[in-house]
Amino acid sequence: MDASLMRMLTTLGYALPELLACGVALALLWSSAQRGRARDHGLWGAGLMLVCAVLQLGIGFYQTWMIDGMQGDSAVGMSRLFALLGAVRLLVNCVSLGGFLLVVWALCQATRTSHAAPPPA
Repeated sequence: MDASLMRMLTTLGYALPELLACGVALALLWSSAQRGRARDHGLWGAGLMLVCAVLQLGIGFYQTWMIDGMQGDSAVGMSRLFALLGAVRLLVNCVSLGGFLLVVWALCQATRTSHAAPPPA
């Protein structure tokens, strides 16, 4: 097996658990949650996390492809590229965090009671 294919499969292997979890969360919310604002927020949050996981996978593939292609190029160019990719990964992770917070907010909305608790005696 080609070495670059093996590196690409390894990158996919690292991303697969998050991709599967986001996909299952979307399927569960879509098929079994009651319609309403909490479900909509949960779908948006899980969808945002799935998009970010796919972006992270794409960045990983690009980085692996660039490592394979930069055999004789300067280390300075590769260092700048990896610094830029690191900043992009940080931004994508921040957006994914926003998706997670949407899911948690939806859970809080779904579990709130509509009436206030009785005053203490």
